[in-house]
Amino acid sequence: MSFPHRTKSRARPAFLVCSNFFLDTKHSVPVEIIRAKKGLDQAGRLSLYSFQLGIIMLQEGTDCTEPSACSDDNISGIPATQNLQRRINFMRKRLSVALAVMLFVLGMGIAAHADQWGTITIPADKPIKIALGSMLTGDYASLGIDIKNGAEMAVKEQGTLLGHKLILQAEDDGCAGPSSVAIAEKVCNDPLVVGLVGYMCSGGSKPASDVHNKYKVVMISPSSTALELTARNIPIFFRTCWNDKIQAARAAAFAWSRGWKTVAAIHDKSDYGQSLAEDFAKNIKAKGGKVVAIEGITRGDKDFTPVLTKIRPLKPQVIYFGGMAAEGVMIVRQMKRAGLRKAHFMSDDGCFTEKDFIRAGGSAAIGSYVTYAKEPDPQWVKKFESIYGPRQTFSPQAYDAAKVLMAAVAKVAKKKADGTLVIGKKALRDAIRGTHMNGITGKIAFDKHGDRTGSVVVIYKVVKENGKSFFKQMKF
Repeated sequence: MSFPHRTKSRARPAFLVCSNFFLDTKHSVPVEIIRAKKGLDQAGRLSLYSFQLGIIMLQEGTDCTEPSACSDDNISGIPATQNLQRRINFMRKRLSVALAVMLFVLGMGIAAHADQWGTITIPADKPIKIALGSMLTGDYASLGIDIKNGAEMAVKEQGTLLGHKLILQAEDDGCAGPSSVAIAEKVCNDPLVVGLVGYMCSGGSKPASDVHNKYKVVMISPSSTALELTARNIPIFFRTCWNDKIQAARAAAFAWSRGWKTVAAIHDKSDYGQSLAEDFAKNIKAKGGKVVAIEGITRGDKDFTPVLTKIRPLKPQVIYFGGMAAEGVMIVRQMKRAGLRKAHFMSDDGCFTEKDFIRAGGSAAIGSYVTYAKEPDPQWVKKFESIYGPRQTFSPQAYDAAKVLMAAVAKVAKKKADGTLVIGKKALRDAIRGTHMNGITGKIAFDKHGDRTGSVVVIYKVVKENGKSFFKQMKF
């Protein structure tokens, strides 16, 4: 960059004033300025004592390339007697401009290193909070508490992080949108929360993720499988479970392999259940099969005889249910009473629960098929059940979700001398997206949409052996 300078009858070089020196930018000749207490030294030259903080361009003064102009009385190119006030004002203006430029450049430099989404600051004497959104009361509380227990186990094992105590802040999301949104607003405005494990249900995760995205607070769901959650490209959403497209396709492939080509689908009208039922039906149709019915029921209802009676004359070989165990177990128990004795019952991970499906269903549950992931590390299961009792469904995925979040915080947090932690929100999101770790549920990595890569869904059948009913993995 060049600096223009004015031209008059006499050539006037441009000068840079830097600390104690004038630098003749035309001839690169430094001319030392002798400082004086009152602004002028004995030679009558202007002192720079009030201009030490900046670099300014000076386009005043005489041509110091001529000996006569560089005498003792005029060595700096600034006469000390004539128009002194004008020249001081001139230099102050130049200094003001220079300081403004310097501060602007400094600000640009700081901005370039700042996190684009802002930061989370954890004071030295405060804990790090990991929030959790799960259903802790109500019809699906056993699943929600199981999720809470998985995350809690991971947090307690870690104990502290970078000198700060770790706390799991569990919230009851009710497996519903309004309550999940209320929790999202609460935790996203808590300055100590670094992220959230949850929400339990897709119907809660969808609206809550909009709130999290507004505040740029990351969330990792262990159980929300609806395809649209990642199709929306919300940058703060991740999941350690699979998506329904994989789950429905696997179930349809299994049914087809067994020769079951005529199917009926029932769903609970939730984002989760409906997308599963419809995707299952699409996969059967794509293979050349026949879908005789797709029916919706209402969560919380107990009597599904009317819809089953409606389906009976259509003679489906399979009834596929997209929904949760509370309704699924009622359907499987009422199928025989409705005359659907030969139809096979298939469902999703929402029915993969020993307590709410196998035990609640009794003999009616025997022979049912559900989809779920590969079983987690058996040593982890043994340890978990020694603390919390029999696990249900998503505790392993919740454990891994908490582990991923804690590892990302440890990676990006900057610790100040006083112990304060500063965590960049975008840096944290990027660290989660770049995760490559071995969890108790297998290898964990995410694609650009937040889906877990390499997800594997397995078919399980409820069997009874040696007097005990359990989920047995099927091979096909």
